[in-house]
Amino acid sequence: MINNFYKSTSLQQLFKKSQFTIFAITFLISTLTLVSISVLTVESSAKQSLQLISQTAAERIQPALVFNDRVTISKILIEYTNDYHIRYIGLYDQKQNLLAKSQKDNDYYYPLQALFDRIFLSEAIEVPVYHLGKNIGTVVVYGSSAQILSFIIKVFFGLMVGILFILFTLAKSVNSTYRFIMQSISPLIQIAHLINQQNAYNLRFPQNDIKEFNELNMVFNHLLEEIQAWNTHLQNENHALSHQALHDYLTELPNRNYFYQELSKLFSRIPPAPSALIYVDNNNFKQINDEYGHVIGDEVLKETARRLKHNIRQTDFVARLGGDEFAIILHDMTRVDQLTSIAKNLIQCCEEPLIHNGQIISFSFSLGISISINAADAKELIMQADQAMY
Repeated sequence: MINNFYKSTSLQQLFKKSQFTIFAITFLISTLTLVSISVLTVESSAKQSLQLISQTAAERIQPALVFNDRVTISKILIEYTNDYHIRYIGLYDQKQNLLAKSQKDNDYYYPLQALFDRIFLSEAIEVPVYHLGKNIGTVVVYGSSAQILSFIIKVFFGLMVGILFILFTLAKSVNSTYRFIMQSISPLIQIAHLINQQNAYNLRFPQNDIKEFNELNMVFNHLLEEIQAWNTHLQNENHALSHQALHDYLTELPNRNYFYQELSKLFSRIPPAPSALIYVDNNNFKQINDEYGHVIGDEVLKETARRLKHNIRQTDFVARLGGDEFAIILHDMTRVDQLTSIAKNLIQCCEEPLIHNGQIISFSFSLGISISINAADAKELIMQADQAMY
């Protein structure tokens, strides 16, 4: 086979064959490196986004599931299949009976997308839904690879442009020397290896003495810019989803999961930090909802959150646990009179009614207080505060 490569050929033809071999190897290495990195990056980010989306969906569904509001549950599920890359989302009860589901319709690329779904997103994300520490259901989510497929099509198009450009440069660089070509290719290989080993998407292929190679660098730089921009976009989206997963969408306070994380930190120290837990429950929230409607009820919850937040110290932590229940962690609470003063301020802050669109809405809430030094763990501290409130 080697003899056939050199048999009956001119120097010009031999040089063309050599050039083609060198270009083909270099382009293959760079292409495989960029494609593998981009696919792995998008797949990893897509799975992280799907996990955060599932946690956010569980938090949003929890109130509707508690009140058995099937209409709201269906709307939420449909919203997630419409707004995010999800092909199926379902809500199951404790016995794994299906309560509601939403499934995205097949699109033009369905056969290819189905293949990518099996390769990259075949496993379901299952997130339990809790109420008062009890598992009341499970959200099951299957991701859609439409995002990955779209990105791969763009990368494939860019690679096709690169291949056409290589064929063009082969015709233009017949008279260049082998050594000069190798010296020009070596920076591309080095940059490709750095990107492969360090995921350094900020690197760019440098200026090249050969015009055609420099244009090839521009093509790869464009692909790198797309990968970097896509990676930055996914990181920002993951950050936003992470914030949503840990915060209540209505009051923008930390949610139940965030609260439990913060509370567990109290008992991770040795000895435990001297702190207090205040459970807050609205006294007449159901009556407000029945009399004024859910819109006013939401305004009462937001106003309650605002007043609680403005009547504690900056170092303290207030969260909405769900429904009309809130909790406050008072850090470094060593004096009883200071705790009493904060509790009185919290009670007094609800004496002034809420005025919304000319309507005067009176509301109040009850407090239950427990001290960390009187509890062995976070669970006991919560139980003591809950008992104290009732």
